[in-house]
Amino acid sequence: MRLSEKIMKGKADTTVCVSGIIVNSADRRVAANGIHGTGQFAIVSPGCMRYIPLPQEEAVILSNDREQLCLGVKMLYNDYEIQPGEVMLFSQGGASITLKNDGSIHLEGDIYINGNRWEGT
Repeated sequence: MRLSEKIMKGKADTTVCVSGIIVNSADRRVAANGIHGTGQFAIVSPGCMRYIPLPQEEAVILSNDREQLCLGVKMLYNDYEIQPGEVMLFSQGGASITLKNDGSIHLEGDIYINGNRWEGT
């Protein structure tokens, strides 16, 4: 059903996107304080990526009549040295993987392969 059809039937689309500060995260859910109070939200992530946002990050919440989902957290892109088109995965501990536009891969942190620490050459 199209949005226009819903409106014509008196059933307006009530989907909204809001933000809130994460106060707790565990078991694939986050608790966040926002303009509508505190709520528990399932975490949504792309593809086979898994993550748990940190407390104090600002969550982006999608809410409708059926469910409320944490789509991710607001990123301060100027905090990271990446260019448009590049991808960076990072952890609180400082490890990161950056896929650069020139085809290079930048790794930061200790590297383990099959459980063994790689010392490099």
